[in-house]
Amino acid sequence: MRQPLRKFRKLTEGERARALAFILVGICSAGLGYLAVLHLDRGALFAGLSWYQTWIVVASGLGGLVSLFLAGDRMGQSGAVGALRGAAGAIWVTFIGALIGGTLALPFYGTMFGPFIVTVTLFGAPLLAMLWAFNLFGVHMLLGIYQRERDSIFTPSRMTLPDHPESLRPRFQGRMG
Repeated sequence: MRQPLRKFRKLTEGERARALAFILVGICSAGLGYLAVLHLDRGALFAGLSWYQTWIVVASGLGGLVSLFLAGDRMGQSGAVGALRGAAGAIWVTFIGALIGGTLALPFYGTMFGPFIVTVTLFGAPLLAMLWAFNLFGVHMLLGIYQRERDSIFTPSRMTLPDHPESLRPRFQGRMG
């Protein structure tokens, strides 16, 4: 019975890369939330997390996942413009994720203090900020695999030949000699 289910839905390489990107952002956002909890209450490391502190960690992970989803196609594009959009997407994921996670954790004050606490946590630990940046760079690369696969679906193979007459953009077709 399991064999037909595997044949029915097999993830492509791009879908696996996108799923891995979401898993990475979710886990690392939850880890960043845990470090923010430890930054606020150092006793939580040895005494254990309360239910509310556990909810802050879960809300941080959810905030990261939702912000990556809302980032849309900001991350994963190729070229110089894609790198700039990826940097903007990384900032988006960081601060909108903190905003969403803070709002989930504490509806009014968390909306304001979530991004502030993440900023203080990242500025307080440059190594952590560098690891977070490398994580988002890896997410950008993984989403690049997904974007290229998605774009290849809509571009026929005849359109990628360099000397093919239909390889020009539609507004230049027939006007260039």
